[in-house]
Amino acid sequence: AVLDLAVLTAALYMRSGAVHLGATALTAVILMMWTASARVAPWPDFAVIAAGVSVALAFAALPLARRVGARDRAFEVAAGVAVLLAQVVVLFAQAQSGRPTLPFLIVTAVVLVLAALSLSWIDLEKLGWVAVAAVVPAALGAAQWQVLHQANWRGQLMLALPVYLLYVLHPLILDHRVRLYRSPFIATVVANLAFFFLARQSLITGGFTAYLGALPVVQALLLLPTLALLVRIERERARGTAGASAMASGRLALVAAATLACVTVAIPLQLDKNWITIGWALEGAALLWLFRRIPHVGLMAAGTALLVAAFARLTLNPAVLTYHARGAMPILNWYLYTYLLCAGSLFAAARLTIDGDTMAKRLSAAFASGGAVLLFLLLNIEIADFFATGDTITFNFSATLAQDLTYTIGWALFSLGLLAAGIVLRNKPCRIASIALLTATIAKCFLHDLGRLGGLYRVGSFVGLAICLALVAIVLQKFVLARDKEQLSQA
Repeated sequence: AVLDLAVLTAALYMRSGAVHLGATALTAVILMMWTASARVAPWPDFAVIAAGVSVALAFAALPLARRVGARDRAFEVAAGVAVLLAQVVVLFAQAQSGRPTLPFLIVTAVVLVLAALSLSWIDLEKLGWVAVAAVVPAALGAAQWQVLHQANWRGQLMLALPVYLLYVLHPLILDHRVRLYRSPFIATVVANLAFFFLARQSLITGGFTAYLGALPVVQALLLLPTLALLVRIERERARGTAGASAMASGRLALVAAATLACVTVAIPLQLDKNWITIGWALEGAALLWLFRRIPHVGLMAAGTALLVAAFARLTLNPAVLTYHARGAMPILNWYLYTYLLCAGSLFAAARLTIDGDTMAKRLSAAFASGGAVLLFLLLNIEIADFFATGDTITFNFSATLAQDLTYTIGWALFSLGLLAAGIVLRNKPCRIASIALLTATIAKCFLHDLGRLGGLYRVGSFVGLAICLALVAIVLQKFVLARDKEQLSQA
């Protein structure tokens, strides 16, 4: 403290904040090194107190610098760096054997976060980043407590909750000062995300798994006042410039997307298995719905990315079938709701983007195709699950005749359903895909399945196959080819 005070005096005399900034950073480094060695109580507590003194000195330097006429921005940066590094010192102290008590850590976390948020009052434009960055060490502190005290889930919740509430109130307290800035809202959204994972872990450890769905709903309710503030700003900004309009739309899109994320994740969270994948799909569709009301390109990009990620995780990741053991009941299992909900999200996204520009229409077709692929995969997974005997699903197309024929019948029915959808929706790619799948099904039936049948079974199969092909030909001729001829004649 004496050395820092001497350096600050010299920095004020020279009107140079760089010297003060360097001393502040090095003080925190020395405290970290010392804390790693002085592990027994009460020295970790003294390290945290010393870091607090360094923060207080950095804040005291701000009015002194203005008083002597020093316009060096490094004085302001030093205050932000002091707060963030003090949080890191707390992490070092918490990892030692003589770590501070929980009440001491809670008070320290609240004080340091308040210091970070108070910098927004001093200069929101230049120091707003400190509030965003302070979320990371605060969340790490709560997570570290849970790692060190496995059974004490309440401690993690008590460390995270006050900090989260401060971030929720942060933009509301600033009110009119946030009109031209987005950092307070970014900080709130990041804190919302961090608290969700911390609180979820605490509730699971405490045995409250059945109530996990209530967590994101409560978070969405807490975000509503901030969303209302942004809506009011959006209505008032009509008198502003186009740049301010774009800024307000971006902030509104961010907070609205975070609120929707809380609502949509509540559904899969109760389903437990594969809830992240389902949450991605539902949030992607919700963002595309929001895009129709707030036309911000970030919403379209984020929604598309989430849907692509969910689709890739269910189609390109074979390990998805081994994440969880097979349930006792076939068909009605977690595969059913996971693939159905994700496919439904893709179909909803296709419907939401079908009326857009050329790019949106291409995305709509891609979403619809992705939904159909997931449904086809679900059909095969459920058949494999029905015939499987172990803890995991294995695909075997030559195991038993019953299983082979089930695949064939399932593919045929799916292709007929796809054909019906293509006819009703007048979707040519859908009809082509159905014919291709039906062709593959017929080839499988002729080259693989019928060779394992004998006598009257083979004759009956040939007759049934011929009848099905004849019916498909009649449907195509009546509903597809005739319609194409009418369109050509009208053209």
